[in-house]
Amino acid sequence: MPILMSMVVLLMIGMELWKHGLHAPHHDEGTVDHIAMLLMYGQIPIMCWFVAWRRHPVRSILPTLAIQLALWATTFALAALLTH
Repeated sequence: MPILMSMVVLLMIGMELWKHGLHAPHHDEGTVDHIAMLLMYGQIPIMCWFVAWRRHPVRSILPTLAIQLALWATTFALAALLTH
């Protein structure tokens, strides 16, 4: 689920890039921005739940966690690029 949530946020960023390009007009946070924040920060409890309950061996969780962290880094890097 967290990977899907990150992919939705990346799709939202892609749509903004497609619509406005790299020089998007600056605006107040709108509905899309709030949904993106909820999706990004809503992943934290889900990831903590999987790690805390240790239902799966750590070695099986690491690839998923690595993908998730890479998606997070990409999302925040793109957000920082678009705000400058």
